[in-house]
Amino acid sequence: MDLRTILQTASELAGSLAPSLIGSAVAQAWKPALAWRDRFLQWIVGSTVSYYATMAIIAVTAWNDFVAQSIAFGIAIVAFDATPVLKKSITETLSGLPARVADRVLGKKG
Repeated sequence: MDLRTILQTASELAGSLAPSLIGSAVAQAWKPALAWRDRFLQWIVGSTVSYYATMAIIAVTAWNDFVAQSIAFGIAIVAFDATPVLKKSITETLSGLPARVADRVLGKKG
């Protein structure tokens, strides 16, 4: 693979992720008190969810690129705010999992 192909691929990847990354960054503007770790996590989750959700919407609807970019931006803002709720619910579910498995396998006590 030559350098031109690598640069073109990187450029296309950056272009496809740009609306999602910008949407997540805009959402962070309203959350100035976030720690850098939380800010980074929410930025990654917001942009990732936005990218894949947008790809799914476009696959189903066949809308054009401009609409896709608008959707990606909007989803990234919402996904950014949903990250703490999602993180909390995953943590609670995983922390209770051993007890639920034990209850199912061994039967409930009491």
